[in-house]
Parts: sequence; C-alpha cells; structure tokens
Amino acid sequence: MTDDQHDHGRRAIPRICHDPVSGRPVFVAPQRGDKPDDRALAARLGSSGDPQEWCPFCAGNESRTPPDLARVPADPTVPWRARIVPNTFPITVPFPRQRGVEEPREAGGIHDVVIESPQHDRSILDIDADAWHDVWSLCRQRLAMAASLNSLGWATVFKNSGPKAGASLEHIHSQIVGIDVVPPAIDAELIAVRRDATTFPRLLESARRDGRVVAERSDLVALVPPAPRQPYETWIMTTCPEPYFHTTSPARVAAVAELTRDIVARLERLAPGCHYNWWLHQAPFPRSLADEWVAASWHWHFEIVPRLSEFAGFEIGTGCHITTRSAEESARMLRDAGC
Repeated sequence: MTDDQHDHGRRAIPRICHDPVSGRPVFVAPQRGDKPDDRALAARLGSSGDPQEWCPFCAGNESRTPPDLARVPADPTVPWRARIVPNTFPITVPFPRQRGVEEPREAGGIHDVVIESPQHDRSILDIDADAWHDVWSLCRQRLAMAASLNSLGWATVFKNSGPKAGASLEHIHSQIVGIDVVPPAIDAELIAVRRDATTFPRLLESARRDGRVVAERSDLVALVPPAPRQPYETWIMTTCPEPYFHTTSPARVAAVAELTRDIVARLERLAPGCHYNWWLHQAPFPRSLADEWVAASWHWHFEIVPRLSEFAGFEIGTGCHITTRSAEESARMLRDAGC
C-alpha cells in the first residue's frame, strides 16, 4: 500500500473532532458522500420503474444490505415485517482502533438502518398498525443492546422523512445511532434538569394550562412545545420520569406507535406531503451520567419537527429559529385535524 492509499484509508474511517471555540462535535464521514439516492440506484442497475428491481430495502433484495442485526419475526424462515441492518455509509466505526482524547480520532459507535416495511412504502401511514408497533418494539430491542455496550455514551433513533428532511431513499426507514460522546443538545437538557428537577413536569403542566396538548395515549402526551422551531412541531413525552426508551413498558411502546401515526396523519391533513424529522432524546447511559438524580428526573421524549420552511443563515449561524405560527395556534390546528 502506498502512503497516499494509506492516508486515503485513514480519511475514509469515520472520525470525530471538536470546534475549538464552541466545543461542537463534528463527525467526518467521507464515505457518506457516496450514499446513493433512488434515481442513482435505478440508473446503476438499468432498472425499469419497478422499485423491486433496485431498492435495497424491498423484500427479496436482502443481499443488497448487510446481514440482519435484528428482525421481526425473529425466525429467519418466515417473511420479515421489519429488520435492522448496519448502515452501509456509517458515521461511526464499531471497534475504533484509536481511543483517547487526541483529535481527530475515530468515531466509535453504531449506526444502523431500521427498514420499516418489506414493501416499497413511502409513509408510515401505509403500514398496518400492528406492523408499525413491531417496528417500535424492534427499535426498543436494539437500543437495549446499545445500552449494554460499555463503549457508548448515548444512543437515539431518528427518522428523516422526505428529501427536505434529509432522506436519500424513499422506502420507509429510520436510523439508530449510538456514539461515544454526549451531544450538545443532550448536554443542554442535562444542565436544565440539574438546575431544576421539575423541568419536565413543569413543561407538561404548562402545556395543559396553555392548551398545547394535542393528544394522549396511556401515560404519554403529545404536545406542542412553548417555543416550536417550525409550525406544528410536536413532542411525545412520558408523564412519569423515565430516562431510557429501552427500559419502558410494552404499553408505552404501543402508545408511541399510536401517537406517531396519529401526529403524522394530522400533519398530512394540515400540510399534505409534508417532510419531517423526528428523534429520541433520552438520558446518557449510566456510565456517562454521574448524577443518578438526573436520571430519576428525566423524561425520554420524541421531537417531531416538520420541514415547512428552510433552515437558513440565521438559524444555522445563531442556533435561533423562526416560526410563522405560535405554539398555541399550532396545537389548536393539530387538534382540529384529528379524526
């Protein structure tokens, strides 16, 4: 191997570095520049318009992805309804050779794709409710595995739905990422909970008082936060303290499945074809969380953010956002859009 080839190989390994002023972490993942979209995949395989001929996520094309990490049902002899595979274009490396604080260093962690349907479905509303519940049970199972890894500090499941939200493939899927650092957004929430252990209860109380509750299932509440970044932004929160999604009850998993379908259906009525992101905010894993009382005060929650306007220079440069609807108006319109 030449020196140039060796340097290229080092650059291709996902790495992490931090901004020296803000401390903001940046994941350097050159291989993600090769990530194809649907059009590129179809052209590469000389396909007709049938996604079954080229989509790596469709049933029958399992050889085009890495082997399963988890699937539903677990029995490999029967057809699958959902499966989790390693991401072919990850931002992390499972077993970093380089550890320590010197930067840039290899970005240790896991990066998976959750394939949510064997058919070429484009919306979670295309999936049967029972099958959608299976997806969330599978995510919970994989997050439990991530929590058992001593090398990880935190993990999340997130969805990019539509090109405006960063999706490169239209076949419905989510992603799971576990990393060996605690990201700034979680650090900010840690600071808030350390300062006031009633942060999440007060958020729930104010949502009820101000009319920002959209829907409820079991002991989960879907609410519009007081400072939404986009019209109709919605959070799904536990009403009781619980730091981790992987430790939650089957009833709460079922409630998350129901509420995500409900909120997306309401978004579709208000803004047909709306692209959106969602992500899980849970506490850092115990090895990274020195304050046990913080874990006892944390409420895991999902944040669902429609992409109705672009994040532009002001938002990116300042971390501040601009929305065209108040939290109260968004909540009222989402409630009115219910079945």
